[in-house]
Amino acid sequence: EEYFEELCISVDADEAHEQEAIEFFENQFGEADFDPTQWLDIALYYSPAVARGIIELVTADDKSRSNIAEVIADNLDISYGEDECQQFAETIQFALANGVPVDLDVVLDGCQRAIDDLDTWAEEDMKEPLLRLREELLRMQGEE
Repeated sequence: EEYFEELCISVDADEAHEQEAIEFFENQFGEADFDPTQWLDIALYYSPAVARGIIELVTADDKSRSNIAEVIADNLDISYGEDECQQFAETIQFALANGVPVDLDVVLDGCQRAIDDLDTWAEEDMKEPLLRLREELLRMQGEE
C-alpha cells in the first residue's frame, strides 16, 4: 500500500507512468490484505490519472466504502493551493461520475474549517482557491 502511494505521488509529479501504478494495483488482487477501496482513495487523492486507470476494476460495493470526502476534507488545512483545490474539484467530479459516493457536506465542512483557519493569519488571496472550491462544491450540491 505504501509503495502504491509512492507510485501515485510519482505519477502526479511526472516521475513515473500511470501504467506502472495501474499494473501494480491489478497485481494486488487476491492478496490477503488488499483493500481496493483504500487503494482507490489513495489514487483519487494523489493521482487522478491512476484513478482513471483503476476505477473500472473496483466493484460498486468497494466504491461505496470510499472515504475520499473525509480524506480531502482532512487535508484542506495543509493543501489549499490553486492546483490542489482545482485537482480536488476534478477528483470529486470524477468520483461522482464513476459511482463513488462523495459526501459534499463533509468536504464543505473541511473547506470552511480551512477558510476559518486562514482567516486568523493569511492574506485574502491565499483563501481564494478555497473559496472557489467551496463555490464549486455548492454548485455540485445543487446538481444532486
